[in-house]
Amino acid sequence: MSKDAASLANLHDIVVPDPVPWWPPAPGWYALGVLLLVLLLSAGVALYRRRRAARYRRAALVELATLRQAVRDPARRAGTLAALPVLLKRVALACWPRREVAALSGSGWWRLLDLSGGGDAFSKTQGETLGRVAYGREPAISDKQVKGLMRAAGRWIRGHRCPGSGG
Repeated sequence: MSKDAASLANLHDIVVPDPVPWWPPAPGWYALGVLLLVLLLSAGVALYRRRRAARYRRAALVELATLRQAVRDPARRAGTLAALPVLLKRVALACWPRREVAALSGSGWWRLLDLSGGGDAFSKTQGETLGRVAYGREPAISDKQVKGLMRAAGRWIRGHRCPGSGG
């Protein structure tokens, strides 16, 4: 080592500080973690409520699938078709107050189905068929009409919107 302060022999390597530890994290990470936890919990609660609210819809679709199978049997066809309007009315009663839905029939009932389902299948074609099967006038209904009615009923059950709930 030289006594000369300007000598290159007196130089040392650059001293690198110790690395910043990853634990414990900065306070901002705690806040972000709490925020994410709250968001996940609220999304989980909303999903649970939505799924629970649509339980009647899933049950109705299962019952509709059973009716679709049963309508193929000629011996059970009339009773099966008569159960379809009852199913649609029960689904509507799960959404709307009884005083608004229970007494509806004919074009008023078809209009409610179309307005809540976002289409016009019942007012234009399927409503008349639905009325005939409700009162046991089944023999005049063709297989094509039955398929159309079942398709319209399934579309309505899957897609109708309850007032005020959005679902």
